[in-house]
Amino acid sequence: MSVFLSVAPPDGFAKWSDADWERWLRDHPWEAAERVCSRGDWAIFLYQVRHHCPRGKKGIEPVLEQLINERPLSTQEAEDLRASLEVARSELDGKPAEAMKQGGGAFASAEDMEAMIAAARARLGREPGLGEVWAEVFYQLAKVLDRAQQEKRGIYFGNV
Repeated sequence: MSVFLSVAPPDGFAKWSDADWERWLRDHPWEAAERVCSRGDWAIFLYQVRHHCPRGKKGIEPVLEQLINERPLSTQEAEDLRASLEVARSELDGKPAEAMKQGGGAFASAEDMEAMIAAARARLGREPGLGEVWAEVFYQLAKVLDRAQQEKRGIYFGNV
């Protein structure tokens, strides 16, 4: 199973009637969702951000339950998440990938974490930083969050 993310319709869409949906979809075909990562990696990623990013964690905590349970975020929540992830990325970039193993056993085995680090090492040809281990997840999140900000809309998990 994977985590998918797309730009959501305008805030309040969860309360729309069938007619509202038909009107919206006629003018705005549903966007394909971007695959972010596997659900297992998503849990590990969220844990690593919370564990290693004291500043980035502050902005992620208010929407953590929504992120874990893959629930939509409003326009403002998506903007706040985008800013917090930029801070978290810079915090993770300042740490060696081996830091991932510190207290990381809650969601991943030592073998899984070593495999993630080894994959980043092979991709880069050198010892990676912790942010580089999660580079693809950050990239996929940024693509959707940047588009959501441009369109002044929130984000939605999954394909509908």
